[in-house]
Amino acid sequence: MAGKRAASLLAALFLLIAFGALSFISISPAHAEIRFTDAAGLEVRLAKPAERIATNESLLILSLALIEADPISRIVGWAAPQRIDRGYYNDLKQRFPAIDAIPVAGGVVASKTSPEAILAVRPDVYVVSIWDHGWTEIAATLESAGVPVVFLDGPHNDGSGPADTTIFSLELLGKVIGREAEARAFGAFLRPHYQRITERTKGIARKSVLVDAHAGAICCSTPGRENRMTDYLRLAGGESIGADMLGYDGRLSAEFVLERDPDVYIATGGPHLAAQGGLVLGGDVDAEAASQSFARVVSNDVRANLTAVREGRAHALSHQLSISVLNILVFECYAKWIHPELFADIDPSKTLAEINSRFLSVPLKGTFWLDFDAARLPQ
Repeated sequence: MAGKRAASLLAALFLLIAFGALSFISISPAHAEIRFTDAAGLEVRLAKPAERIATNESLLILSLALIEADPISRIVGWAAPQRIDRGYYNDLKQRFPAIDAIPVAGGVVASKTSPEAILAVRPDVYVVSIWDHGWTEIAATLESAGVPVVFLDGPHNDGSGPADTTIFSLELLGKVIGREAEARAFGAFLRPHYQRITERTKGIARKSVLVDAHAGAICCSTPGRENRMTDYLRLAGGESIGADMLGYDGRLSAEFVLERDPDVYIATGGPHLAAQGGLVLGGDVDAEAASQSFARVVSNDVRANLTAVREGRAHALSHQLSISVLNILVFECYAKWIHPELFADIDPSKTLAEINSRFLSVPLKGTFWLDFDAARLPQ
């Protein structure tokens, strides 16, 4: 009798334990597999949101800062951190000192990247800014080692405007790290800012523009036919005088620039040009220092002879900003500078203030664009 009672107790205990285990399993959080198609048209599968990201684009930090409270904690390896605006890098470092410990893993382009360097930092995922055929072999090696590769920009975005391209890329990143809601919120903010410009410039007579990229001692490097900056300029109501130049970028001759004498002159620069006497503006650069560097640049060679410079239709902006997720600020500057009467209500400073207050975990501070004061030209 005692034996039967003991057996019954053991059976009941076993059922209780089994039920408890099943209950625990049913209420324990589980990550569903994340599946999506990236900008290269490739299907990506992640077992869970990535906690360790390696990337070929250090400017990804701005994208992460829009949707993540601690953007540094996600990055375990990157390339060319000097591409980040130095002032903004210092602001990030003040808040997140660990930024200095992020190792360089590979390069910005595939030809300067090895899978071994990426695998050495043990990422959950490798994020590439722009797809090209050079990444194919590297991606295959990483994926065979269990590291998915995600292309944030690529053929999927060909022909898309700046709003669709930027939003699609940020929402991909949101899926990668489990911050989809935050990415969608920024997209909802961004789209109407682009639309109020593109809707007004439909059918408008475009003005000619010289984009003097990385403005230094010699004029003028400029975006070419395959550069999205050229397309974005057109959407903002302008036409680059270098729009027919083959390739991503190139240099225009002084004779060609003087002959075209564009309606508007726009220089791009950053802290990296200080050593060569170029245009310096960006994070933690005050307006007067930026204006002085701009005056030095446009007082040189062909630039000083351009009608746009002499008549005050010359402007400058941060090159890093123009190739980042925050290119809406550059787009608004383009529109306002090219068609000031049509876009008198556009205020990039107000847009930046709202981005800082609503989205960026580390605000952007400094001088990122300015107008040239023609009175600074040598008489």
